[in-house]
Amino acid sequence: MRNAPLVSTLMYHFYNRGVSKRKIFLNDQDYRFCQYKISLLKIKYEINIITYCLMPNHFHLFLYTQAAAKNISKFIGNLQWIYAKYFNRRYKHSGHVFESKYKNTQIDPQYMQTMIDYIEQNPVRAKLVKRSEDWPYKG
Repeated sequence: MRNAPLVSTLMYHFYNRGVSKRKIFLNDQDYRFCQYKISLLKIKYEINIITYCLMPNHFHLFLYTQAAAKNISKFIGNLQWIYAKYFNRRYKHSGHVFESKYKNTQIDPQYMQTMIDYIEQNPVRAKLVKRSEDWPYKG
């Protein structure tokens, strides 16, 4: 699947998973580190995050920007690079952490709520929690 071309003001669903579907978040500290980096990078690159969810072996980010479209790719690229560097150092791992660069899909406004529900229900579908609001690794 080809990534959607990035255009400012349009909404995108970004996602990626660990190499060979391996876990990329092994404990609370890993999730919290990624959440902290999301909070910093979204300010730096002027990204508006509609919702996101970090899962044990993958992540979902639903976002847009009013700034230049290149800010989106810089945001997601830096987030993955910083997290991979953290993961490799912390776990004495070498090589790729993520399966690919990233994947994205442009989301039309009429499907906004559907996408929000899909992302927020991820931990429920995976049977990690009974209610989506109980999953601490989303925003």
